Amino acid sequence: MMPAYLRYQGNMYHEIPQAAWENRKPGVEVLIASGLYGMVASRDTIFAYPHSMAEVTPGFGKMNRWWRDHGLAGILAAYLKGVKPKTVVDLLSLEYRDSVAGFADGLTGVDVKTISFPGMGRESQPMRGLKIAEILRTGKV
Repeated sequence: MMPAYLRYQGNMYHEIPQAAWENRKPGVEVLIASGLYGMVASRDTIFAYPHSMAEVTPGFGKMNRWWRDHGLAGILAAYLKGVKPKTVVDLLSLEYRDSVAGFADGLTGVDVKTISFPGMGRESQPMRGLKIAEILRTGKV
């Protein structure tokens, strides 16, 4: 087991230096949409697993649809209502964003900023990682 920020190794995570995670500004947390766990905080300890939101898992189908249909948006909304952040930055890719579609509906007092990279597909992953690293270092969007 290890912290989620060390466990995940996709193209987005390659752009986030370990020092950015470990020296993040106070009050900054990164939530990670997970094919297996649903939603994890970056410092949560997790096991390795092969499931992606974008891939079909036997018995479940595409995990993003499974999580969407099983209330991940509501789980995320409840978490945000509990911790009351001032700002939420949504940097999710299409498949991952689908898993939490509607999470911001009804949230009050939270500024939700959605950042997309239209037309880039998987090529956007490094840019998403760079943006996360910037937010971790500066605490600003």
